[in-house]
Amino acid sequence: MITLAVLLGVYLPPALVLAWIDGREHRLPNVWVGGMTLAVSAALLLEAVLLPSARGTLRTAAILALLLGAGAILLALVAPPLLGMGDAKTLPVVVLMSAALGGEVLLASLLGIAVISGLAGGIVMLATRRSGVRFAVGPILLAGPFLGLLGAPLVGAALGTGG
Repeated sequence: MITLAVLLGVYLPPALVLAWIDGREHRLPNVWVGGMTLAVSAALLLEAVLLPSARGTLRTAAILALLLGAGAILLALVAPPLLGMGDAKTLPVVVLMSAALGGEVLLASLLGIAVISGLAGGIVMLATRRSGVRFAVGPILLAGPFLGLLGAPLVGAALGTGG
């Protein structure tokens, strides 16, 4: 219950601002990304202090956020056309929030981001009749935890966990 409050009260407001900025300017400002990451991290840390039963899930979420975030930043450095640095720096907080909601939510979140980003890229290529056209992925990325909540029952059914 606290994790949903963090999603709606701490994650969502800056995510909406960031999505709007990225949609207009194709950038995710460090001040907003950093502020959101710190706020979500602090809120989830407070949850871990208040609810010892949530500590394992939140610890796993933090580790996954660090690992996937490091991988994304490395990818953005090595192959900038594949992933923008703003998206790479935003991924850790998306993974942290999604994983804090549960493993099935994280899987559904990552799948949703990949599928919708791929579809959006295909639409952009069809509309412009050019490959290599850049578009704002930030709004899709930031929607990840919500996509995860929507898709978690499907992931649970596919995994046979009944989620």
